[in-house]
Amino acid sequence: MNGLIQFGIIIGVSLFGTFLNSIIPLPVPGSVWGMIVMFILLCVKAVKLEQVEIAADFLLSIMTIMFVPVGAGLITSYGAIRGEIFKIFGVIIISTVISFFITGKVAQIIMNIQKGGKD
Repeated sequence: MNGLIQFGIIIGVSLFGTFLNSIIPLPVPGSVWGMIVMFILLCVKAVKLEQVEIAADFLLSIMTIMFVPVGAGLITSYGAIRGEIFKIFGVIIISTVISFFITGKVAQIIMNIQKGGKD
């Protein structure tokens, strides 16, 4: 029963993100708005981690399965993207390297802040 309540909280925040998407004129998906709202709620402790932890852990554990339909969709639309495949791979590789770099730098900054600004 506790897991259902946690899923309800996550779905409610996700639906609120979708609502924000419909009223805010920015090209940001509703799911991203939902994650931003959840992050803010967790930071201000309006939602405690324990209130969503079980459901969030479950969703993380099945995340790879959620990408199967996307992969199948790419396979079925290969004819449409065939001419652009090298550009697509280039963007994927470059954005992955940039993401790794930024994530590493942010992790270093956070670790330095936690150490008290030393190093």
